[in-house]
Amino acid sequence: MTHRTALRASSRKTFLVIELGGLGVRMGLVFVAMILVLLYAPVHVPTYVGVLLGLLFVSIAFEIWIIIRRMRQDGLTA
Repeated sequence: MTHRTALRASSRKTFLVIELGGLGVRMGLVFVAMILVLLYAPVHVPTYVGVLLGLLFVSIAFEIWIIIRRMRQDGLTA
């Protein structure tokens, strides 16, 4: 949803704010879910946190790579 909204942005700066803001919101939601799981589910804490953070950072890096590639294809780079 945020990606579609960002594609309709009038400038590159607005595009990046919308796109990266969406990433930040999703990251915040993951952290809230992580806290809830740690409070209410019997998990091995270091393993759970390590795997979750690892997957989160890999997915964010992948999404940023996709954004940069799309910006280059659409001629939005400086």
